[in-house]
Amino acid sequence: MNSPIYLILIAILLAVVVLLYRRLNKKIAQLSVEKEAIEVEEHRLFDFLHGLGAALQEDSSPPSMHRYIVNGVIRVVKADAGVLYLLDTSAKKLVPVCLSKQLAPVIPLSADLVKKATDNANSLRSYLSLATAKMDSGLLGKTLQDEKPLFAPALTKHPLFEGSSNPFQENLAVMTAPLIYGKKKIGVLAVTKHHSAQPEEPGFTANDIDVFTSIAEQSSVALGSALIHTEAHEKHQLEQELRNASEIQRILLPRSSPGLKNYHLAATFTAAKMVSGDYYDYIPVDDHHWGVVIGDVCGKGIPASLIMAMCRSVLRSSAGGQFSPAHVLHALNRVIFPDIREDMFISLLYLIIKDDSGDIVMARAGHDPPLLCHHDQEGSIETLVPAGMAAGIDMGDVFDRIVQDYRFTMKTGDVLLLYTDGVTETLDAEGEEFGVERLSDVLKASHHEGADVVIEKISAALKDFSGHDQQIDDITLIAVEKR
Repeated sequence: MNSPIYLILIAILLAVVVLLYRRLNKKIAQLSVEKEAIEVEEHRLFDFLHGLGAALQEDSSPPSMHRYIVNGVIRVVKADAGVLYLLDTSAKKLVPVCLSKQLAPVIPLSADLVKKATDNANSLRSYLSLATAKMDSGLLGKTLQDEKPLFAPALTKHPLFEGSSNPFQENLAVMTAPLIYGKKKIGVLAVTKHHSAQPEEPGFTANDIDVFTSIAEQSSVALGSALIHTEAHEKHQLEQELRNASEIQRILLPRSSPGLKNYHLAATFTAAKMVSGDYYDYIPVDDHHWGVVIGDVCGKGIPASLIMAMCRSVLRSSAGGQFSPAHVLHALNRVIFPDIREDMFISLLYLIIKDDSGDIVMARAGHDPPLLCHHDQEGSIETLVPAGMAAGIDMGDVFDRIVQDYRFTMKTGDVLLLYTDGVTETLDAEGEEFGVERLSDVLKASHHEGADVVIEKISAALKDFSGHDQQIDDITLIAVEKR
């Protein structure tokens, strides 16, 4: 081989080796820098997770947790700003619950708002603090819907961005991640970072995206745990309040029957829930007359119990010295009509007993007709059906005309049965109702044993009929026995 050519080839080879060596060193140095950056970021991530656990132990209140997550993720991925949205399932919206000091405007901004914000920065914060986001479209909605993180190197240029370009959102890189606990969607976490318009400077690195995703996953667990804790606490408080309300409601019911010489009264009350819409009461009218009232609000739970408490108060304030049951119900209807909801009404039955007489006066405001068992007619059952309409439907003109006094007589051994629809509408395993016919049969078979036994036998029959399944409606029974 020619010596000069050989030397030239060796020189070229050496030059290539040197070039490759330099490039390799540069690559090694670059990898070393990237490794160091990753280690620093991972260290920040571990610090975040440690702090998150500590925060849960010290203060697991939602506001505190929200602030820690937003500020922590900004610190770890070196973002400029962050925002946390939680899902309001009833409104089907994502609601902002925490904004960082520097704003992360990841939702569309109107031209008017941009103009206002240019002159007054507080207007932008006020808007972002209140403005909700769609749960099924846009960057945030798509993130939640797909249950996947999303990276937008340039927010306003992303196809899912539904706004237009403006100074507050230009050159803004965005990362969003869904917050999901188990199978429950909680919300969306987002961070932003301003960057150069050059495409080689995306604002966030691939490692930032991985770390951000990890933080979102851990934050989901923390938020889910805090949410369960909060819901459990609120449920405990609500149950305690319901127990208190139930106890107060029971205190308002009669503790014993009035000590009448010629009548004996027995009653039972069983609420389907902690508080009830059923009501009954014994009201002294004067020294010789007692009022007996039974009622049922259309509805259950706390609203129904509040209406019933109102009825009790009005009835007791109107009944003293008033011997017309219809007049008392007229007064009650006029008081409650302005305050009752349009979808609610009250059925009531009010009668007045005179102890030294078998004559009874009754008025019916849409309540189930009472059953009168005649002892001297071999227990035949008569259904007393005076005209009437429920209270709370009409202001008074129609109600006063329809609801009138109705008079009847009870003889020795007769039993009058008052009840709410929870009795007749009790269901068996096949969905069949207990009904008035079965109720009449039990009354006829047991009336000769007195009011107390009538109540016991009907209660037992209801349990046997339903198979001891969960009670679906309030049950109230009153038996009036003429001695």
